[in-house]
Amino acid sequence: MIPLLDDVSKAVLRKLFYDNRIGAKHISLENLKTGFPSHLKGDVDKKLRKLVKENLVLKHPTSYGPQYALNPQRLQEIIGTINENRNEK
Repeated sequence: MIPLLDDVSKAVLRKLFYDNRIGAKHISLENLKTGFPSHLKGDVDKKLRKLVKENLVLKHPTSYGPQYALNPQRLQEIIGTINENRNEK
């Protein structure tokens, strides 16, 4: 069960899902922050760390810096959260 997530966390999950960043296909933090308003980019860092701690997002250490992808084992929960957010609007 995914705890209540704020809008920025849901937006991060949505972006990773729609970019098909699942499992071994990952993205850097700098590229993940593109598309977010400049005043929210600091929040993206904090929320991403929280999502990694909750094991919704996996952190892949690489020689050129950390990379991030959705946890494929929790993908159904993530899809439910994304769709739940879509139905509220």
